Amino acid sequence: MERLKVTSGGDDVQQVVLRGDPKKQPEPIHFRVVLPWGDVDIARCDDGTYWIHFRVDKKGDGMDDGEGPYGRIIDARIDARDKHAGTIDAAVLSDPALYHLAVRLGPEVMP
Repeated sequence: MERLKVTSGGDDVQQVVLRGDPKKQPEPIHFRVVLPWGDVDIARCDDGTYWIHFRVDKKGDGMDDGEGPYGRIIDARIDARDKHAGTIDAAVLSDPALYHLAVRLGPEVMP
C-alpha cells in the first residue's frame, strides 16, 4: 500500500487527505493520531463513510502500560445551522443541519 502523503494545510497545519475509495486510491482502513494520553482514530467503513473515534487513556482500561499519563475529555461542541449552541442536544447528531463536531481532549491533571 502506498504511504499517505503528509502535506501542508496552511500555517502550522499538516494534513493527510483520505479519499474514501480504496479502489481508486489505496489507503489504510484506519488512520490514527497518537496523543500523549490517548488517540484520535479515523476508520473507513465498507460503504466509504468514516467513524472518527476520540479516546483517552484511563487507569485500568488496558490500553496503556499502566504508567500513564492519563487523559480526559474536557469539552465538546456541536454546531448546526439555524440552531443556537445552547439549545442543541444529542438528537441533532442525525440532523442534516449538523456541520461540525469538536471534542477537546487533554491530560487528566491539567498542568
